Amino acid sequence: MTMDERTKRKQALQAATTDAQDMAREIADKIDRGEVENPEDRDELESYVSKFAANNIRKLRKKRGWSQGELAEKANSTTSQISRLERGDLQLTVRWLELIANALNCKPYQLIANIRETVRVPVIGWVSAGHFTNAESVAIPDIDRHDMIECAGVNPATCFALRIEGDSMNLIAPEGSTIIVDVSNKEPVDKKFYVVGNNGGEATFKQFKNSPPRLEPCSTNPAHETIFPNGEIHVVGRVIQVIHDL
Repeated sequence: MTMDERTKRKQALQAATTDAQDMAREIADKIDRGEVENPEDRDELESYVSKFAANNIRKLRKKRGWSQGELAEKANSTTSQISRLERGDLQLTVRWLELIANALNCKPYQLIANIRETVRVPVIGWVSAGHFTNAESVAIPDIDRHDMIECAGVNPATCFALRIEGDSMNLIAPEGSTIIVDVSNKEPVDKKFYVVGNNGGEATFKQFKNSPPRLEPCSTNPAHETIFPNGEIHVVGRVIQVIHDL
């Protein structure tokens, strides 16, 4: 490749990146103005915008449920300045880092580091990685009496942890490991992992497969078989993380 061709390719890549960043900024504005009402569309567009984020201000602000105006008030700045900071149009100086971090009640490095916030969720019992079996359940008022486990990138208001007993899912979650279950995510999606229950109050941890609906083991033990539920699948929640020692 000649020098001239390299220059043209570099310029084309820079132009494409600039166009994508401009599009991301336009999308971010639409989301903030409430012009994207469909939750699924909003999540997809938020994911796109995050690829071009210059910092974590927007992510941390949205996590707290604040508008740009609310953050601006807490940081003694303006909505326009917050918008420009989130987009990278306004330089995130040390002064701005301190002001925004103080307003968001976080560390300054969290505004620019690629990190996920650690939270504590309750370990409410165990679930079988085998056939449907009785599993410990707990009422929300009793959460305080349970052990807690730290994990990153989850919503503590909608998640809890379960210990694994059995080896039907040992390729994903070895026996004795811990799974994090998000109870806000109950819609079965092909090839995702769920804790599901039956009408008898029993539960199991499996991979959901569609066409036909079934619960698949992911195991080194060939004795475990696919479960074809009779009737509706009662999803407790989607398994979003597995925690275990090496």
